[in-house]
Amino acid sequence: MHLVVCIKQILDPEIPPSDFRLDSAGRGPAEGIAPQVISIFDENALEVALQVREAAGEGRITAISIGAESAVDALRKALSMRVDDAYLIRQADFPALDTFGTARILAAALGKLPPADLLLCGRESGDWYGGQVPAFLAAQLDWPYTALVAAIRKTGSEWNLRRQSDDGWETIACSAPAVVSVTNDAQNLPRIPKVRDNMLAFRKTITVWTAADLGLTSESGCGPNTRLKTERFYIPTVSRQCQMISGDSVVQRAEELVEKLAGLRVI
Repeated sequence: MHLVVCIKQILDPEIPPSDFRLDSAGRGPAEGIAPQVISIFDENALEVALQVREAAGEGRITAISIGAESAVDALRKALSMRVDDAYLIRQADFPALDTFGTARILAAALGKLPPADLLLCGRESGDWYGGQVPAFLAAQLDWPYTALVAAIRKTGSEWNLRRQSDDGWETIACSAPAVVSVTNDAQNLPRIPKVRDNMLAFRKTITVWTAADLGLTSESGCGPNTRLKTERFYIPTVSRQCQMISGDSVVQRAEELVEKLAGLRVI
Protein backbone atom coordinates (compact mmCIF):
# COMPACT_ATOMS: atom_id res chain seq x y z
CA MET A 1 0.00 0.00 0.00
CA HIS A 2 1.44 3.34 -1.07
CA LEU A 3 -0.03 6.63 0.17
CA VAL A 4 1.10 9.98 -1.26
CA VAL A 5 0.42 13.23 0.60
CA CYS A 6 0.76 16.65 -1.06
CA ILE A 7 1.86 19.37 1.35
CA LYS A 8 2.44 23.09 1.00
CA GLN A 9 4.61 25.42 3.03
CA ILE A 10 2.88 28.71 3.79
CA LEU A 11 3.36 31.83 5.85
CA ASP A 12 2.16 31.22 9.40
CA PRO A 13 -1.54 32.26 9.26
CA GLU A 14 -1.35 33.26 12.94
CA ILE A 15 0.72 36.32 12.06
CA PRO A 16 -0.80 39.52 13.52
CA PRO A 17 -2.41 41.58 10.73
CA SER A 18 -0.33 44.59 11.77
CA ASP A 19 2.88 42.64 11.00
CA PHE A 20 1.87 41.64 7.48
CA ARG A 21 3.71 43.41 4.65
CA LEU A 22 4.11 42.90 0.93
CA ASP A 23 7.41 42.79 -0.91
CA SER A 24 8.57 45.82 -2.86
CA ALA A 25 7.17 44.44 -6.13
CA GLY A 26 3.76 43.78 -4.63
CA ARG A 27 3.88 40.16 -5.80
CA GLY A 28 3.63 38.44 -2.42
CA PRO A 29 4.40 38.62 1.30
CA ALA A 30 7.70 40.17 2.34
CA GLU A 31 10.35 37.74 3.53
CA GLY A 32 11.01 37.27 7.22
CA ILE A 33 7.74 38.69 8.56
CA ALA A 34 6.63 35.34 10.03
CA PRO A 35 7.70 31.67 10.23
CA GLN A 36 6.91 29.24 7.42
CA VAL A 37 4.71 26.27 8.38
CA ILE A 38 2.86 23.36 6.78
CA SER A 39 -0.67 24.32 5.78
CA ILE A 40 -2.91 23.01 8.57
CA PHE A 41 -5.22 21.02 6.29
CA ASP A 42 -2.16 19.32 4.79
CA GLU A 43 -1.13 18.34 8.32
CA ASN A 44 -4.59 16.79 8.72
CA ALA A 45 -3.96 14.84 5.51
CA LEU A 46 -0.60 13.63 6.86
CA GLU A 47 -2.24 12.49 10.08
CA VAL A 48 -4.98 10.59 8.24
CA ALA A 49 -2.37 8.83 6.08
CA LEU A 50 -0.47 7.78 9.20
CA GLN A 51 -3.67 6.46 10.78
CA VAL A 52 -4.48 4.44 7.65
CA ARG A 53 -1.03 2.86 7.69
CA GLU A 54 -1.26 2.08 11.39
CA ALA A 55 -4.69 0.47 10.99
CA ALA A 56 -3.51 -1.62 8.03
CA GLY A 57 -0.28 -2.62 9.75
CA GLU A 58 1.76 -1.95 6.61
CA GLY A 59 2.29 0.57 3.85
CA ARG A 60 4.56 3.36 2.69
CA ILE A 61 3.89 7.10 2.84
CA THR A 62 5.46 9.66 0.53
CA ALA A 63 5.26 13.43 1.04
CA ILE A 64 5.68 15.74 -1.93
CA SER A 65 5.77 19.53 -2.10
CA ILE A 66 6.22 22.31 -4.66
CA GLY A 67 8.14 25.09 -3.00
CA ALA A 68 11.26 27.14 -2.41
CA GLU A 69 14.35 25.72 -0.72
CA SER A 70 12.75 26.56 2.64
CA ALA A 71 10.05 23.97 1.94
CA VAL A 72 12.65 21.37 2.93
CA ASP A 73 11.74 22.29 6.52
CA ALA A 74 8.11 21.35 5.88
CA LEU A 75 9.19 18.03 4.40
CA ARG A 76 11.48 17.43 7.40
CA LYS A 77 8.45 17.94 9.62
CA ALA A 78 6.57 15.32 7.60
CA LEU A 79 9.53 12.92 7.94
CA SER A 80 9.57 13.52 11.70
CA MET A 81 5.93 12.41 11.76
CA ARG A 82 7.24 9.11 10.30
CA VAL A 83 6.60 9.64 6.62
CA ASP A 84 8.94 7.33 4.68
CA ASP A 85 10.03 9.46 1.71
CA ALA A 86 9.98 13.16 0.80
CA TYR A 87 10.30 14.95 -2.54
CA LEU A 88 10.67 18.67 -3.26
CA ILE A 89 9.78 20.16 -6.64
CA ARG A 90 11.70 23.39 -7.21
CA GLN A 91 9.21 26.23 -7.45
CA ALA A 92 11.90 28.42 -9.00
CA ASP A 93 11.33 26.48 -12.22
CA PHE A 94 7.65 27.48 -12.13
CA PRO A 95 7.64 31.16 -11.10
CA ALA A 96 3.93 31.78 -11.75
CA LEU A 97 1.62 28.94 -10.79
CA ASP A 98 -2.15 28.75 -10.62
CA THR A 99 -4.12 25.78 -9.29
CA PHE A 100 -4.37 24.11 -12.70
CA GLY A 101 -0.62 24.34 -13.27
CA THR A 102 0.04 23.06 -9.75
CA ALA A 103 -2.12 20.00 -10.41
CA ARG A 104 -0.34 19.33 -13.68
CA ILE A 105 3.06 19.41 -11.98
CA LEU A 106 1.95 17.13 -9.15
CA ALA A 107 0.46 14.68 -11.64
CA ALA A 108 3.78 14.57 -13.51
CA ALA A 109 5.62 13.98 -10.24
CA LEU A 110 3.26 11.18 -9.31
CA GLY A 111 4.19 9.45 -12.54
CA LYS A 112 7.79 9.22 -11.35
CA LEU A 113 6.86 7.61 -8.03
CA PRO A 114 5.94 3.98 -7.39
CA PRO A 115 2.22 3.44 -8.17
CA ALA A 116 0.07 5.10 -5.52
CA ASP A 117 -3.06 3.60 -4.00
CA LEU A 118 -4.29 6.87 -2.50
CA LEU A 119 -3.38 10.52 -2.97
CA LEU A 120 -4.25 12.83 -0.08
CA CYS A 121 -4.39 16.65 -0.15
CA GLY A 122 -5.63 19.20 2.33
CA ARG A 123 -9.13 20.46 1.64
CA GLU A 124 -7.62 23.86 0.78
CA SER A 125 -4.40 25.73 1.36
CA GLY A 126 -4.06 27.87 4.45
CA ASP A 127 -3.01 30.95 2.49
CA TRP A 128 -5.26 31.13 -0.62
CA TYR A 129 -8.12 28.83 0.49
CA GLY A 130 -8.84 27.91 -3.11
CA GLY A 131 -9.59 24.21 -2.64
CA GLN A 132 -9.20 23.50 -6.37
CA VAL A 133 -5.94 21.53 -6.64
CA PRO A 134 -7.28 18.13 -5.46
CA ALA A 135 -10.13 18.15 -8.00
CA PHE A 136 -7.85 19.29 -10.84
CA LEU A 137 -5.34 16.65 -9.84
CA ALA A 138 -7.97 13.90 -9.91
CA ALA A 139 -9.00 15.07 -13.38
CA GLN A 140 -5.39 14.99 -14.58
CA LEU A 141 -4.97 11.44 -13.28
CA ASP A 142 -8.49 10.31 -14.23
CA TRP A 143 -8.98 8.95 -10.70
CA PRO A 144 -12.12 9.09 -8.54
CA TYR A 145 -12.22 12.06 -6.17
CA THR A 146 -13.92 12.64 -2.80
CA ALA A 147 -13.80 15.97 -0.97
CA LEU A 148 -13.93 16.92 2.72
CA VAL A 149 -12.89 13.51 4.04
CA ALA A 150 -12.28 13.30 7.80
CA ALA A 151 -11.30 9.63 8.19
CA ILE A 152 -10.26 6.76 5.91
CA ARG A 153 -10.38 3.00 6.37
CA LYS A 154 -9.17 0.33 3.95
CA THR A 155 -11.48 -2.65 3.49
CA GLY A 156 -10.15 -5.21 1.05
CA SER A 157 -9.48 -3.42 -2.21
CA GLU A 158 -11.79 -0.49 -1.36
CA TRP A 159 -11.42 2.75 0.55
CA ASN A 160 -14.16 3.67 2.99
CA LEU A 161 -14.19 7.45 3.25
CA ARG A 162 -16.01 9.19 6.11
CA ARG A 163 -17.04 12.71 5.22
CA GLN A 164 -19.41 15.34 6.52
CA SER A 165 -22.22 16.59 4.32
CA ASP A 166 -25.01 19.11 4.82
CA ASP A 167 -27.18 16.30 6.16
CA GLY A 168 -24.63 14.78 8.54
CA TRP A 169 -21.95 12.12 8.23
CA GLU A 170 -21.77 9.74 5.30
CA THR A 171 -19.45 6.92 4.24
CA ILE A 172 -18.38 6.58 0.63
CA ALA A 173 -16.72 3.48 -0.83
CA CYS A 174 -14.36 3.87 -3.77
CA SER A 175 -11.76 1.75 -5.50
CA ALA A 176 -8.03 2.44 -5.60
CA PRO A 177 -6.30 4.49 -6.82
CA ALA A 178 -8.19 7.59 -5.70
CA VAL A 179 -7.73 11.23 -4.71
CA VAL A 180 -9.19 12.67 -1.51
CA SER A 181 -9.10 16.09 0.09
CA VAL A 182 -8.93 15.96 3.88
CA THR A 183 -10.69 18.34 6.22
CA ASN A 184 -10.02 18.99 9.88
CA ASP A 185 -11.68 16.85 12.53
CA ALA A 186 -11.13 16.17 16.22
CA GLN A 187 -9.81 12.71 15.34
CA ASN A 188 -7.19 13.81 12.80
CA LEU A 189 -5.36 16.53 14.69
CA PRO A 190 -1.67 16.23 13.68
CA ARG A 191 0.52 14.39 16.15
CA ILE A 192 3.56 15.98 17.78
CA PRO A 193 6.78 14.27 16.62
CA LYS A 194 9.05 12.73 19.23
CA VAL A 195 12.56 14.09 19.76
CA ARG A 196 14.11 10.92 18.34
CA ASP A 197 11.95 11.16 15.21
CA ASN A 198 13.01 14.80 14.74
CA MET A 199 16.66 13.73 14.89
CA LEU A 200 16.15 10.86 12.45
CA ALA A 201 14.31 13.15 10.02
CA PHE A 202 17.45 15.26 9.55
CA ARG A 203 19.41 12.18 8.50
CA LYS A 204 17.04 11.30 5.67
CA THR A 205 17.59 12.43 2.10
CA ILE A 206 15.03 14.69 0.44
CA THR A 207 15.02 14.28 -3.34
CA VAL A 208 14.78 17.53 -5.31
CA TRP A 209 13.18 17.50 -8.76
CA THR A 210 13.45 20.20 -11.42
CA ALA A 211 11.13 20.95 -14.31
CA ALA A 212 13.46 18.99 -16.58
CA ASP A 213 13.26 15.98 -14.26
CA LEU A 214 9.49 16.03 -14.66
CA GLY A 215 9.57 16.62 -18.40
CA LEU A 216 7.81 19.98 -18.02
CA THR A 217 8.66 23.45 -19.32
CA SER A 218 9.06 26.40 -16.98
CA GLU A 219 7.91 28.83 -19.66
CA SER A 220 4.86 30.80 -18.46
CA GLY A 221 4.86 29.08 -15.08
CA CYS A 222 3.85 25.59 -16.18
CA GLY A 223 3.86 25.64 -19.94
CA PRO A 224 0.70 26.70 -21.76
CA ASN A 225 -1.54 25.35 -18.99
CA THR A 226 -1.20 28.29 -16.60
CA ARG A 227 -4.45 30.22 -16.96
CA LEU A 228 -4.09 33.04 -14.44
CA LYS A 229 -1.55 35.82 -14.21
CA THR A 230 -0.95 37.85 -11.07
CA GLU A 231 -0.31 41.52 -11.71
CA ARG A 232 0.06 43.01 -8.25
CA PHE A 233 -1.24 42.77 -4.68
CA TYR A 234 -1.96 45.68 -2.43
CA ILE A 235 -3.12 46.21 1.15
CA PRO A 236 -6.30 48.32 1.07
CA THR A 237 -6.61 51.39 3.23
CA VAL A 238 -9.64 51.15 5.44
CA SER A 239 -11.30 54.23 6.93
CA ARG A 240 -13.94 53.88 9.63
CA GLN A 241 -16.50 56.39 10.84
CA CYS A 242 -18.79 56.04 13.81
CA GLN A 243 -22.13 57.80 14.22
CA MET A 244 -24.12 57.65 17.43
CA ILE A 245 -27.86 57.03 17.26
CA SER A 246 -29.87 59.25 19.60
CA GLY A 247 -33.48 59.19 20.75
CA ASP A 248 -35.50 59.05 23.93
CA SER A 249 -37.02 55.64 23.19
CA VAL A 250 -36.22 52.45 21.33
CA VAL A 251 -38.74 53.40 18.64
CA GLN A 252 -37.14 56.82 18.08
CA ARG A 253 -33.64 55.29 17.89
CA ALA A 254 -34.86 52.65 15.46
CA GLU A 255 -36.47 55.30 13.23
CA GLU A 256 -33.29 57.38 13.22
CA LEU A 257 -31.22 54.30 12.40
CA VAL A 258 -33.47 53.50 9.44
CA GLU A 259 -33.21 57.09 8.19
CA LYS A 260 -29.40 57.04 8.36
CA LEU A 261 -29.18 53.66 6.60
CA ALA A 262 -31.54 54.88 3.91
CA GLY A 263 -29.43 58.02 3.51
CA LEU A 264 -26.37 55.85 2.98
CA ARG A 265 -28.38 53.72 0.51
CA VAL A 266 -27.74 50.60 2.56
CA ILE A 267 -31.45 49.89 2.58
